[in-house]
Amino acid sequence: MRKTNFSKFLWIYSIIIIFISGCQSLQTQNNTDQIALYSENGADEGCITATSKMFEWMGYEVTLIKADSINNNSLSRFSIICFPGGDMYLYSQNISSEGFEKIRDFINEGGGYIGICGGAYFTGEKVSWQGNQLPMNSLGIFPGTTQGPINEIAPFPNCKICKTNIVNTSHPITHTEPDTTWICYCYGPMFLPNEGAEIDILGVYEINDQPSIAAFEYGEGRVFIIGTHPEFEEDSERDGLPASDKFYDRGSDWDLMEKAAQWCLKK
Repeated sequence: MRKTNFSKFLWIYSIIIIFISGCQSLQTQNNTDQIALYSENGADEGCITATSKMFEWMGYEVTLIKADSINNNSLSRFSIICFPGGDMYLYSQNISSEGFEKIRDFINEGGGYIGICGGAYFTGEKVSWQGNQLPMNSLGIFPGTTQGPINEIAPFPNCKICKTNIVNTSHPITHTEPDTTWICYCYGPMFLPNEGAEIDILGVYEINDQPSIAAFEYGEGRVFIIGTHPEFEEDSERDGLPASDKFYDRGSDWDLMEKAAQWCLKK
Protein backbone atom coordinates (compact mmCIF):
# COMPACT_ATOMS: atom_id res chain seq x y z
CA MET A 1 0.00 0.00 0.00
CA ARG A 2 2.82 2.35 0.93
CA LYS A 3 4.70 1.42 -2.29
CA THR A 4 1.59 2.11 -4.38
CA ASN A 5 1.22 5.60 -2.88
CA PHE A 6 4.90 6.29 -3.47
CA SER A 7 4.60 5.19 -7.11
CA LYS A 8 1.57 7.43 -7.53
CA PHE A 9 3.53 10.32 -6.00
CA LEU A 10 6.42 9.77 -8.45
CA TRP A 11 3.98 9.69 -11.38
CA ILE A 12 2.31 12.97 -10.32
CA TYR A 13 5.71 14.56 -9.65
CA SER A 14 6.94 13.58 -13.13
CA ILE A 15 3.85 15.09 -14.75
CA ILE A 16 4.41 18.36 -12.84
CA ILE A 17 8.07 18.52 -13.89
CA ILE A 18 7.16 17.90 -17.55
CA PHE A 19 4.46 20.59 -17.37
CA ILE A 20 6.82 23.16 -15.79
CA SER A 21 9.58 22.37 -18.30
CA GLY A 22 7.14 22.77 -21.16
CA CYS A 23 5.96 26.11 -19.83
CA GLN A 24 9.54 27.32 -19.42
CA SER A 25 10.36 26.20 -22.95
CA LEU A 26 7.28 27.96 -24.30
CA GLN A 27 8.14 31.09 -22.34
CA THR A 28 11.68 31.09 -23.78
CA GLN A 29 10.29 30.62 -27.27
CA ASN A 30 7.77 33.42 -26.81
CA ASN A 31 10.51 35.74 -25.53
CA THR A 32 12.49 35.41 -28.76
CA ASP A 33 12.07 38.59 -30.75
CA GLN A 34 10.32 38.01 -34.05
CA ILE A 35 11.54 39.72 -37.23
CA ALA A 36 9.10 40.07 -40.14
CA LEU A 37 11.18 40.17 -43.35
CA TYR A 38 9.33 41.30 -46.46
CA SER A 39 9.80 38.83 -49.32
CA GLU A 40 7.14 39.72 -51.91
CA ASN A 41 7.77 40.46 -55.59
CA GLY A 42 10.37 43.24 -55.74
CA ALA A 43 12.48 42.04 -52.82
CA ASP A 44 15.84 40.80 -54.11
CA GLU A 45 16.40 37.09 -53.44
CA GLY A 46 20.04 37.57 -52.48
CA CYS A 47 19.10 40.36 -50.08
CA ILE A 48 16.40 38.19 -48.50
CA THR A 49 18.87 35.33 -47.98
CA ALA A 50 21.65 37.48 -46.54
CA THR A 51 19.33 39.55 -44.33
CA SER A 52 17.72 36.38 -42.95
CA LYS A 53 21.12 34.92 -42.10
CA MET A 54 22.17 38.20 -40.46
CA PHE A 55 19.14 38.37 -38.16
CA GLU A 56 19.42 34.65 -37.31
CA TRP A 57 23.07 35.23 -36.38
CA MET A 58 21.79 37.85 -33.93
CA GLY A 59 19.54 35.22 -32.33
CA TYR A 60 16.21 36.45 -33.71
CA GLU A 61 13.49 34.38 -35.32
CA VAL A 62 12.84 35.45 -38.92
CA THR A 63 9.50 35.07 -40.69
CA LEU A 64 9.25 35.79 -44.41
CA ILE A 65 6.06 37.70 -45.07
CA LYS A 66 4.32 38.77 -48.25
CA ALA A 67 2.04 41.68 -49.02
CA ASP A 68 -1.06 39.59 -48.36
CA SER A 69 0.11 38.95 -44.80
CA ILE A 70 0.50 42.67 -44.20
CA ASN A 71 -2.75 43.63 -45.93
CA ASN A 72 -4.93 41.06 -44.17
CA ASN A 73 -3.24 40.09 -40.90
CA SER A 74 -1.98 41.70 -37.72
CA LEU A 75 1.72 42.49 -37.27
CA SER A 76 1.41 42.47 -33.48
CA ARG A 77 3.40 39.26 -32.95
CA PHE A 78 6.51 40.81 -34.49
CA SER A 79 9.06 43.09 -32.85
CA ILE A 80 10.60 44.49 -36.03
CA ILE A 81 9.52 44.64 -39.66
CA CYS A 82 12.34 44.83 -42.19
CA PHE A 83 12.13 45.76 -45.85
CA PRO A 84 15.33 44.54 -47.53
CA GLY A 85 17.06 45.64 -50.71
CA GLY A 86 14.85 45.53 -53.76
CA ASP A 87 12.47 47.54 -55.91
CA MET A 88 10.64 50.09 -53.76
CA TYR A 89 8.19 50.83 -56.57
CA LEU A 90 7.05 47.19 -56.64
CA TYR A 91 6.76 47.28 -52.85
CA SER A 92 4.27 50.10 -53.22
CA GLN A 93 2.26 48.25 -55.86
CA ASN A 94 1.75 45.11 -53.77
CA ILE A 95 0.81 46.65 -50.44
CA SER A 96 -2.68 48.09 -50.09
CA SER A 97 -3.55 51.40 -48.43
CA GLU A 98 -4.74 49.37 -45.43
CA GLY A 99 -1.38 47.58 -45.40
CA PHE A 100 0.48 50.91 -45.35
CA GLU A 101 -1.60 52.01 -42.36
CA LYS A 102 -0.92 48.72 -40.57
CA ILE A 103 2.83 49.20 -40.94
CA ARG A 104 2.66 52.79 -39.71
CA ASP A 105 0.43 51.78 -36.79
CA PHE A 106 2.80 48.93 -35.93
CA ILE A 107 5.74 51.34 -35.67
CA ASN A 108 3.72 54.09 -34.00
CA GLU A 109 2.63 51.67 -31.28
CA GLY A 110 6.19 50.63 -30.44
CA GLY A 111 7.43 48.36 -33.22
CA GLY A 112 10.73 48.73 -35.02
CA TYR A 113 11.41 49.27 -38.72
CA ILE A 114 14.66 48.51 -40.51
CA GLY A 115 15.00 49.57 -44.15
CA ILE A 116 17.97 48.53 -46.27
CA CYS A 117 18.56 50.20 -49.66
CA GLY A 118 15.17 49.68 -51.40
CA GLY A 119 13.56 49.34 -47.99
CA ALA A 120 15.12 52.68 -47.06
CA TYR A 121 13.91 54.40 -50.24
CA PHE A 122 10.45 53.09 -49.33
CA THR A 123 10.27 55.21 -46.15
CA GLY A 124 10.54 58.65 -47.75
CA GLU A 125 7.69 61.14 -47.95
CA LYS A 126 9.12 61.70 -51.43
CA VAL A 127 11.09 59.09 -53.37
CA SER A 128 13.42 60.41 -56.08
CA TRP A 129 15.05 58.12 -58.65
CA GLN A 130 17.53 59.38 -61.25
CA GLY A 131 16.41 62.95 -60.68
CA ASN A 132 12.67 62.33 -60.88
CA GLN A 133 10.12 61.96 -58.09
CA LEU A 134 8.47 58.58 -58.49
CA PRO A 135 4.65 58.52 -58.77
CA MET A 136 4.24 55.93 -56.03
CA ASN A 137 2.75 55.46 -52.61
CA SER A 138 5.38 55.20 -49.91
CA LEU A 139 5.39 54.68 -46.17
CA GLY A 140 6.14 58.36 -45.66
CA ILE A 141 7.64 57.82 -42.22
CA PHE A 142 10.93 59.53 -43.10
CA PRO A 143 10.18 63.28 -43.09
CA GLY A 144 12.00 64.15 -46.25
CA THR A 145 13.24 62.74 -49.56
CA THR A 146 15.04 59.47 -50.20
CA GLN A 147 17.08 60.13 -53.32
CA GLY A 148 19.38 58.10 -55.54
CA PRO A 149 21.24 56.52 -57.14
CA ILE A 150 24.54 58.25 -56.49
CA ASN A 151 26.42 58.19 -59.78
CA GLU A 152 29.63 59.46 -58.19
CA ILE A 153 29.85 56.14 -56.34
CA ALA A 154 28.55 53.81 -59.05
CA PRO A 155 26.04 54.57 -61.83
CA PHE A 156 23.01 52.28 -62.02
CA PRO A 157 23.08 49.27 -62.27
CA ASN A 158 26.64 48.91 -61.00
CA CYS A 159 27.69 48.11 -57.44
CA LYS A 160 30.81 49.11 -55.57
CA ILE A 161 32.29 49.02 -52.09
CA CYS A 162 32.03 52.58 -50.80
CA LYS A 163 33.46 54.43 -47.83
CA THR A 164 31.07 55.70 -45.17
CA ASN A 165 32.07 58.16 -42.46
CA ILE A 166 30.44 57.84 -39.04
CA VAL A 167 29.44 61.36 -37.97
CA ASN A 168 27.53 60.70 -34.75
CA THR A 169 29.60 58.88 -32.14
CA SER A 170 27.21 59.57 -29.26
CA HIS A 171 24.31 57.51 -30.60
CA PRO A 172 23.86 53.97 -29.15
CA ILE A 173 24.09 52.44 -32.63
CA THR A 174 27.38 54.05 -33.61
CA HIS A 175 29.12 55.04 -30.39
CA THR A 176 31.55 52.09 -30.63
CA GLU A 177 31.90 52.13 -34.41
CA PRO A 178 35.17 53.14 -36.09
CA ASP A 179 35.30 56.55 -37.77
CA THR A 180 34.92 54.97 -41.20
CA THR A 181 33.43 51.80 -42.60
CA TRP A 182 33.33 50.20 -46.03
CA ILE A 183 29.97 48.82 -47.20
CA CYS A 184 28.63 47.52 -50.50
CA TYR A 185 26.70 50.16 -52.47
CA CYS A 186 24.12 49.10 -55.09
CA TYR A 187 22.25 52.25 -56.24
CA GLY A 188 20.90 53.05 -52.78
CA PRO A 189 19.56 56.39 -51.51
CA MET A 190 20.81 59.32 -49.56
CA PHE A 191 18.47 60.78 -46.95
CA LEU A 192 17.50 64.43 -47.27
CA PRO A 193 15.37 65.42 -44.24
CA ASN A 194 12.95 68.32 -44.30
CA GLU A 195 14.09 71.44 -42.48
CA GLY A 196 13.55 71.03 -38.76
CA ALA A 197 12.96 67.26 -38.94
CA GLU A 198 14.21 65.39 -35.85
CA ILE A 199 16.49 62.87 -37.51
CA ASP A 200 19.76 61.45 -36.22
CA ILE A 201 22.19 61.28 -39.13
CA LEU A 202 24.68 58.59 -38.13
CA GLY A 203 26.77 58.23 -41.27
CA VAL A 204 27.48 59.94 -44.59
CA TYR A 205 28.84 58.82 -47.93
CA GLU A 206 32.39 60.13 -48.00
CA ILE A 207 32.25 60.95 -51.71
CA ASN A 208 29.50 63.61 -51.35
CA ASP A 209 29.07 64.04 -47.57
CA GLN A 210 25.35 63.19 -47.87
CA PRO A 211 23.49 61.07 -45.26
CA SER A 212 23.77 57.31 -45.73
CA ILE A 213 22.66 56.06 -42.29
CA ALA A 214 19.82 57.54 -40.24
CA ALA A 215 17.74 56.71 -37.17
CA PHE A 216 14.67 58.38 -35.73
CA GLU A 217 11.64 57.97 -33.50
CA TYR A 218 8.21 57.43 -35.00
CA GLY A 219 5.52 57.64 -32.34
CA GLU A 220 6.41 55.02 -29.77
CA GLY A 221 8.53 53.09 -32.27
CA ARG A 222 11.95 53.45 -33.84
CA VAL A 223 13.21 53.47 -37.43
CA PHE A 224 16.67 52.67 -38.79
CA ILE A 225 17.49 53.16 -42.47
CA ILE A 226 20.70 52.59 -44.40
CA GLY A 227 21.41 53.21 -48.08
CA THR A 228 24.07 50.53 -48.48
CA HIS A 229 24.05 46.73 -48.06
CA PRO A 230 25.49 45.78 -44.64
CA GLU A 231 23.87 42.34 -44.86
CA PHE A 232 26.36 41.16 -47.49
CA GLU A 233 29.50 39.42 -46.22
CA GLU A 234 31.61 39.78 -49.33
CA ASP A 235 34.52 37.66 -48.10
CA SER A 236 32.44 34.99 -46.33
CA GLU A 237 29.65 32.55 -47.07
CA ARG A 238 27.95 32.90 -43.69
CA ASP A 239 25.37 35.20 -45.34
CA GLY A 240 24.20 32.23 -47.42
CA LEU A 241 25.73 33.62 -50.62
CA PRO A 242 28.97 32.71 -52.43
CA ALA A 243 31.99 34.70 -51.28
CA SER A 244 33.06 37.40 -53.75
CA ASP A 245 36.54 37.76 -55.21
CA LYS A 246 35.54 41.14 -56.66
CA PHE A 247 34.56 43.07 -53.51
CA TYR A 248 36.40 43.40 -50.21
CA ASP A 249 34.62 45.36 -47.49
CA ARG A 250 37.42 45.36 -44.89
CA GLY A 251 35.32 43.52 -42.29
CA SER A 252 31.77 42.65 -41.32
CA ASP A 253 28.96 45.17 -40.86
CA TRP A 254 26.76 42.77 -38.90
CA ASP A 255 27.84 44.23 -35.54
CA LEU A 256 26.55 47.63 -36.65
CA MET A 257 23.25 46.07 -37.69
CA GLU A 258 22.96 44.17 -34.41
CA LYS A 259 23.24 47.45 -32.52
CA ALA A 260 20.63 48.93 -34.86
CA ALA A 261 18.25 46.05 -34.13
CA GLN A 262 18.81 46.36 -30.39
CA TRP A 263 18.16 50.10 -30.58
CA CYS A 264 14.91 49.48 -32.47
CA LEU A 265 13.97 46.98 -29.75
CA LYS A 266 14.89 49.53 -27.03
CA LYS A 267 17.44 47.18 -25.50
